[in-house]
Amino acid sequence: MTCLASLTLSLQELLVLDAGRDIPGLLEDDSPHRCALRGSHSGRHVALVDPLAWDEEPPVLTHWLWWDATGHCLTHSSSCSDCHLPEGHPEGSDCTQDSRRCTATTTVTDTDRAMLEDLDDAVHQAETDHRCQYQAGHEGPHVCLAQSQDRPDGTSTAWWVTWPSPDDTGYRLAVLPECPATAARLNDDGLCLNPAGHPGDHRW
Repeated sequence: MTCLASLTLSLQELLVLDAGRDIPGLLEDDSPHRCALRGSHSGRHVALVDPLAWDEEPPVLTHWLWWDATGHCLTHSSSCSDCHLPEGHPEGSDCTQDSRRCTATTTVTDTDRAMLEDLDDAVHQAETDHRCQYQAGHEGPHVCLAQSQDRPDGTSTAWWVTWPSPDDTGYRLAVLPECPATAARLNDDGLCLNPAGHPGDHRW
């Protein structure tokens, strides 16, 4: 069960916390911030305040709003390597979905990483190490989203790392259509982040 604590900031508090941050207007939304930890957790409450972080594979460097009875503060720090919670979060807080995730990994070459980084309209910082995003025990090859191109005309292209390659020698980079499902994800877009026709559950 998720913690029920929430924090609503006044306009003045929003301006003070937002001042000097590297993302102007990060806290301009005055809706309540809900604690992302599990119920009866130890320590302060915390909420992720940068919605774009949900589109990145953890770990991500992002903004967190922390609070308790003594006050609140905004920090810029790394997430857990397995979920979108702060690094060092209480055990069992919200890595339960990750416990169902495949643990297979692969590493792409610097040349391929640079190619993904330099694509026109690229959305993400390209990574070298990739972990399969399918459900543990899945059939078929492993897969991980490597890059997305979101163009001004509203079209997009998704690049995936899949492994092993058809000749079983390593990995391959492939442009694959994205899963059209919309009901299973828990992020703001409400979309599945797996390729179309994927095995197992839709990705959260």
